[in-house]
Amino acid sequence: METVRPAGEGTQTSDRIRTRNEELFARRRRLQTKIAELRTSCGTGEAATDREAELRQAERELDDLTYEIMTANFGLVRRYVAAFTSRSSEHSEDYESAGKVGLLWAISSYDPAQGLFASWAFKPIQREVLRAVRDAEHPNLNLGDFEKRPAILAAERALLEENGKASPPDPAAIAKRAGVTEAQVRRVLDAPRLDSLHASVSGRDDEMISLEERLVDPTQNLEDKVELRSQLRALHDQGLPSLDARELHVLTRRFGLNGEPGQSLRLIGEQLGLSREGVRQIQQKALAKLVEPVAGAI
Repeated sequence: METVRPAGEGTQTSDRIRTRNEELFARRRRLQTKIAELRTSCGTGEAATDREAELRQAERELDDLTYEIMTANFGLVRRYVAAFTSRSSEHSEDYESAGKVGLLWAISSYDPAQGLFASWAFKPIQREVLRAVRDAEHPNLNLGDFEKRPAILAAERALLEENGKASPPDPAAIAKRAGVTEAQVRRVLDAPRLDSLHASVSGRDDEMISLEERLVDPTQNLEDKVELRSQLRALHDQGLPSLDARELHVLTRRFGLNGEPGQSLRLIGEQLGLSREGVRQIQQKALAKLVEPVAGAI
């Protein structure tokens, strides 16, 4: 049977939380002032040791108080995660963890003169949760494109309805409707795939072969083939799991590991909305991650 809340109960709860936050943040400001004074006075002299012990105690109290504030306001994280993501998402715990990061940032930067803490915390929690959603579900989009994705999809749906779904809307029309660039529309609607390095690729005569078969040189002797297969196995079992989705995408496209010709840094950058230097840095970071497992297999 559904529980009916008394009229005004939600308002009373909000008032309690607001009053509680006012008390907690007032204590926090007093502790921060005390810590600043102790750090200033912790110089030399006979009382220096006592001051340092008092400082460490005050810092521990501040940590405990910060945790208390996080616990009291964790409902904000759950509320915003539910608003920004699907309830059935398998990454819900990751999104909550990201929301905690945003909440901690909000606590450390909160200025009571700017209004209620719940309002102040909205942006940092939203920012961290959306970044986690992007990394988990749309890693092939840069953060700027991901933030514009809802507007782009909404514009596409609206144009489809207006045109009777007779033909896909023109990217330029979508861009104008959504207030974004045409390049952003293309990146969002035609996002580059994140191909697996061990997936089957097209070989000669359109025969599907594995990456391992594609890389093995038929002129190699048996010892060389065994060594290469050992390196590939280390790459697959240990190296690839260490890469994030964007690093995997860059290496796949850069070196043609999806069966297609290798692409330039500039072209990959255009797909991801990054500069050539940005792609190069991702490539270098990814290659560095792969060195150890492959070298260990030799």
